[in-house]
Amino acid sequence: MPKPIPLPRIRYHVVGQDDYMLNIEVTEDGRFTIDAGDYTSHKPTAGTLERAQAEALAALSAQLGPPRAHPAPAGASGFVAELTIGDGPTVHHYRFWEGALDAEPDIRNLVRALEVLG
Repeated sequence: MPKPIPLPRIRYHVVGQDDYMLNIEVTEDGRFTIDAGDYTSHKPTAGTLERAQAEALAALSAQLGPPRAHPAPAGASGFVAELTIGDGPTVHHYRFWEGALDAEPDIRNLVRALEVLG
């Protein structure tokens, strides 16, 4: 029997423009839910990570630096994101404008891996 992957709970939430939003949640047991939408309704997608996906997300989560914020520049509207890793006393929150991801490769890599689930 394969050894369990130490995957933290991951929550990613983005609020964009024109009522766009994206919520991705991955639980410790490898189940995920993706809820994306705009002015129309979309049924959430759910599934279970493949082992390679879980290993990649666990490794990317472990490489994150300390929590830090990157607010949107003055005049920018939308695409503010929150990334939450873990639960309880070990939880880490990252709040950032998506335009700042190029300056934060550790966060960008995890976000991009989450965006291709499902």
